[in-house]
Amino acid sequence: MTTILPSGCTDTPTLALKEIMLRKPWRGTGTALRIHDELLAHRPEEQVSLLVNPQAGNGKVKALYESWGYETISEQQPSADGPVLTAMLRAIRRTAPSSSGPPE
Repeated sequence: MTTILPSGCTDTPTLALKEIMLRKPWRGTGTALRIHDELLAHRPEEQVSLLVNPQAGNGKVKALYESWGYETISEQQPSADGPVLTAMLRAIRRTAPSSSGPPE
């Protein structure tokens, strides 16, 4: 990593997600999220990280990962002649939001 990561990022077992790619007929159908969630469903790690080019799809790819719960933690440039990528992280098992109303 060329940029220092926030405290605690490296102390937790982490799965590194490389890429999810779909052919055009399956894009926009929710298939990528289903593949992603099935991959994570049985993993022992506590969190998952990925690198994304923030320019990919005019920012749509990064926005998609954000909608899946990923948060930006740093910027990285894995190779000197490559693009600067956004490092993102999220918990593998997310808890459902708690209800603020009284129990029924």
